Amino acid sequence: MRRFFAAIKDYFIRTDLFLLLIAVVTSAYGMLLISSAVHASGNIRPLIVQGIAIVLGIGAYVFLTLFDLEHLSFLWKAVFVGNLLLLATTLFWGVGMQTTGNNSWIRFSLGGVETGFQPAELGKILFVFTLAKHFQVLGEDINRLRGLIMLALHCVIPVAFVYLFSRDDGMALSYLFIFVIMAFAGGIYLRYCAVGLAGVAAAAPLVWAFVLGQYQRDRFIVLFDRTYKLDSVGYHQHQSLAAIQSGGLWGDGLYQGSVTQFGYLPAKQTDFIFSVACEELGFFGGFLIIALLCTIIGICVAAALKMRDDKFSMLMCIGIAAMLTFQTFINIGMNLGIAPVVGLTLPLISYGGTSVVTMFIALGIVASLKKHYTRRTFL
Repeated sequence: MRRFFAAIKDYFIRTDLFLLLIAVVTSAYGMLLISSAVHASGNIRPLIVQGIAIVLGIGAYVFLTLFDLEHLSFLWKAVFVGNLLLLATTLFWGVGMQTTGNNSWIRFSLGGVETGFQPAELGKILFVFTLAKHFQVLGEDINRLRGLIMLALHCVIPVAFVYLFSRDDGMALSYLFIFVIMAFAGGIYLRYCAVGLAGVAAAAPLVWAFVLGQYQRDRFIVLFDRTYKLDSVGYHQHQSLAAIQSGGLWGDGLYQGSVTQFGYLPAKQTDFIFSVACEELGFFGGFLIIALLCTIIGICVAAALKMRDDKFSMLMCIGIAAMLTFQTFINIGMNLGIAPVVGLTLPLISYGGTSVVTMFIALGIVASLKKHYTRRTFL
């Protein structure tokens, strides 16, 4: 019994409970905003789903901190293949909405209730895991031709699976951003990074002309022409900006936003939840979201700096920070009309069970690496 209580005490001492607390506070704030977004409709299902996802996420966070994930890193090749198989499921069973142009969800019935799962969300964590280990295995070879080719394939293949099978361009861009940040942190020479970015810039006109569909090009055009297709693709951001402007400094009051409550704001519990916060709680409602998410990202970056002599752990934390940063920037940018609408959720805030659980898993990995890194250092 004494050992049991000693183990519990040791757990609370070594585990990053502050990170868990910030994540729970952020997700609770998200629940409050979702409740306002669905208030007029009276549909409480999103609140139930989100609540269950938060509970499952907290459980996953605690479970992951019990193990040293680096002990499983030798399985990285099997995990890489498994991730490709996971991403490929959308080719056969993926569904979505015609307006978004993707089929990134697997829908099924659970106890008579229709629910869904987004494979690419979990796939991001697996991508970070395998890429971090690949960098560690390559060691000094990362800047040799063979190493550069292997790492490029490690990025291109999953991105191709995401884009070609689910047609989810926002998710594909998220994978690319994670790779770029991890490549920079992993030690790839800046000249190679510059060549890669130049190649992307040179390919952009070809992608615009021959790869992107008209609905995808429209998402960029509307950023420069606020009057473009206001009856369709331009409507979303037009209403989002109207909601933000309506809120001003202090907001119109929770459950009182006219744009939100009268149904003028589309996807208000998912893509445009930030606009709900700004309309009803004002500038400070939006600022609180940014402050909470920046705190979480800062904790991940600080953990990476602390573990910079452990390449696998450092890159895992950097990859997770990159994932959070990209989603935060793009989602808020969508709401402000400075980034195209690509369907990425606001981490821990937007409605979406898969996204919430994935974020808690990601933060649980950071906490696990921090906890067991301390043990590797001092034992």
